[in-house]
Amino acid sequence: ADDTALMRKAIRTLLGHEPEIELVAEAANFAQSLSMTRKFKPQVVILDLHMPDSSNLTPMNVSEGLRAYRAAVLAISVWNDEDTRALAQSYGASELLDKMRLGQELIPAVMKLGSGTGAERKARAMYN
Repeated sequence: ADDTALMRKAIRTLLGHEPEIELVAEAANFAQSLSMTRKFKPQVVILDLHMPDSSNLTPMNVSEGLRAYRAAVLAISVWNDEDTRALAQSYGASELLDKMRLGQELIPAVMKLGSGTGAERKARAMYN
């Protein structure tokens, strides 16, 4: 999930080059993230921490909604300070990725959180 179309396109492109990852949905805000998670039940949700509807949905609301469907959360942000790491944790994120390094960090992180066993391994990723 990311509120900018350009970042969603970049993530879609990165994920599209990995045959073991199936992109199942995109969202542009937290509310859509919860709706798409409920509908598609992805293994991994890639979640921008700073989206416009954050005043309507608290991190606890988002975290509980994602956890209800057992989705692992990968937080993404251009910031990597202590406050941002704490915010990522409040959203239930397993990891905080730097948006400027997604080309190197995203696929390994998604595979780690979404991997199964053997030939059936296919990470289902959803982002907004």
